[in-house]
Amino acid sequence: MEGVIAALLLPRDNSGRPDWTSFDSTARFICDVGASGLCVNGATGEYPGMTPDEHRQVIERARDAATKPLLVVTGVGASRWDWIVANLRSAEQAGADAVLAPTPHFFKYSPADLEEFYRAVAQESRLPVLIYNLPAFTAGLEPELAHRIISEVDNIAGVKDSSGRLDLLDRLTRSSSGAVRLVGNDRALPEAIRRGLCGGVISGVAGVLPELTLALWKSAEDHATFSNVRMRLESLLAALDSFPTPWGLKLIAEVRGLSPAWFPLPLSAERKAHAVRFQEWIAKWWAESEKDLTRVLGIPVSFQPKTLCETAPSHSR
Repeated sequence: MEGVIAALLLPRDNSGRPDWTSFDSTARFICDVGASGLCVNGATGEYPGMTPDEHRQVIERARDAATKPLLVVTGVGASRWDWIVANLRSAEQAGADAVLAPTPHFFKYSPADLEEFYRAVAQESRLPVLIYNLPAFTAGLEPELAHRIISEVDNIAGVKDSSGRLDLLDRLTRSSSGAVRLVGNDRALPEAIRRGLCGGVISGVAGVLPELTLALWKSAEDHATFSNVRMRLESLLAALDSFPTPWGLKLIAEVRGLSPAWFPLPLSAERKAHAVRFQEWIAKWWAESEKDLTRVLGIPVSFQPKTLCETAPSHSR
């Protein structure tokens, strides 16, 4: 499990039903551009709002797009243990290669609770388990405890660390344990690459702009190019910070022609105006970035790939 793994949105139509046509075409596009795999049913896919059938179908469809040896990694998070177990069975049956287990969310849990949770997940899963450290939305997992769980518990293969911190990845790197070390926070990725602390990334940005994340990953040995791509990523993340996760990514997907932007909550007039300004900005940002991305990747890149569905902006909800 290494390289650029794209975390996918689950597009929905205006009634809230999954837009499988857009999902399938986006997944194929990302694989064709050069990603090492796809990640579904994580925070970018808004897993707390998914039905069991959607959870299973999204894995199956990702598997169809990501033919071997490309990876399919799926989240199994839920608010009840029996639902987590059901998600594990879906992952196994639908063809996933590994699962992401986020810490429990909403309530506060002790370190002993979290350790027992991961021991139980590891025992229940027939697939390799990655700790999904997502403290912005779930119970915080201290680096010392996470490192001990990864070191001691069979079938805990490593971590997707979305904390934005690098101390756990640093511990795992220095221990030379062979654990999977994936960055899950796009803001932390450049420094993790520079310091050699990760074997790969599961990136929400790569789910809509795979060319950018791939260019950063591939330019690691070219200091000038890496710095330039890093600057472009940081300007993008600064603009995304003003949106709830993953609303900004949905707006990028829409203006790229990947999928319409659907939001689970009503939008204020202020937010609608903000969305329009952001989509205008992202088109200009791409125009300034396209030449560099084309040079790094060695293939022509386009903001609106011709193979994908054409959608009109629809953020009126």
